[in-house]
Amino acid sequence: MTRVINIALEITEKSLSQELSLQVQDLNDIRIVSLNSPDKNLRPDIVILDDVNDPAVMFNRLRKLCGSLPQCAVFLVSSDRSPQRIVEMMKLGIAEYLMEPVEQEVLHKAVEEVRARLESSGKVAHGSVYSFISSKGGLGATVIAVNSAVALAERSREEVALCDMSLQSGDASVMLDLIPENTIMDICENIHRLDVALLRGAMVKTAAGFDFLAAPLKQEDYQSIKAQHVKQIVRLAKKVYDHIVVDCTSMFINECTVEAFNASEKVFVVTDLSVPAVRNASRLIQLMCKVGVDSNKIEVVVNRYIKGGILSLEDVEKTLKRRIFWLFPNDFSDIVTSINHGVPLVQLQPQAPFSSNIMQFVKKIQDPQSVGDYRGIRGKFGKAI
Repeated sequence: MTRVINIALEITEKSLSQELSLQVQDLNDIRIVSLNSPDKNLRPDIVILDDVNDPAVMFNRLRKLCGSLPQCAVFLVSSDRSPQRIVEMMKLGIAEYLMEPVEQEVLHKAVEEVRARLESSGKVAHGSVYSFISSKGGLGATVIAVNSAVALAERSREEVALCDMSLQSGDASVMLDLIPENTIMDICENIHRLDVALLRGAMVKTAAGFDFLAAPLKQEDYQSIKAQHVKQIVRLAKKVYDHIVVDCTSMFINECTVEAFNASEKVFVVTDLSVPAVRNASRLIQLMCKVGVDSNKIEVVVNRYIKGGILSLEDVEKTLKRRIFWLFPNDFSDIVTSINHGVPLVQLQPQAPFSSNIMQFVKKIQDPQSVGDYRGIRGKFGKAI
């Protein structure tokens, strides 16, 4: 959940106090509190002061405030635009120097920056990123990514985001039966003011329990999305969300996907046990390593696994020179039904084979030791394959 921000207004001028009160209450999850509230839960995260011309008075006022609330961010509202005054106040510990008349957008951005710092709890980043890319089209990587986001939201009860980085097709929107009003383009076009409010505003709240950042509605817009945009978006998302799932375009790597991969704990290459898919998976992994993606974070998962196929797991592992991380069952009929309904299978049919498998999959990526050698399918006598 979004952290509630407590704001205390210490404004001597009544009209200015009323104006600022209305502006901050336009934000979500804001609570106006008293500066000296005895309740610890109502202690201010932000105090907004108005300026006075007497330096000694301001010094004593700020010293007292910083002494009693050392973790609090102090915003100063002033009509003095002189650089000297701004520098003086900043040296005294002011977090934001707001010019009168206060612009609502400027105030909102300052508040959201404080919220982002508090939500990150002093960490550079804490959210886990999992990226999915298939070795050729039609292998179901988007199905796996979307259902993994549902499973993470259900299993952890934490904040989860799904980012559609399949920028030209936007398949995840179809699987969620969404025509999004906002997309990643809304962020990229305003990247200079990216903050928690802008990020959350571009997200779509889904019935499946996670936030969704959609691909551009127009295919040609993908060219406007740059690597630096993706880097900044993912960096902030890791401060806001506990888990971020990234669905990438099949067998396609550019600077944007490389940024997503570098930010990921795991990059899952989706294949099946056909010769073309395995061959492409091998080439894809080689390319990823060539562009600097850490080989240790790359994992191969097999979708639509059927025992006794032409290629054995041993053959595939020998070709790819790595152990298969997970096997997803061939639950084609149930998955097609869920796609046609626009509802992820984990949500539509929780007891379906694929749904149960996905729940075990996210358990393994969150807590590998609890699952051990199990890879989603069991062989004879219940032994893990």
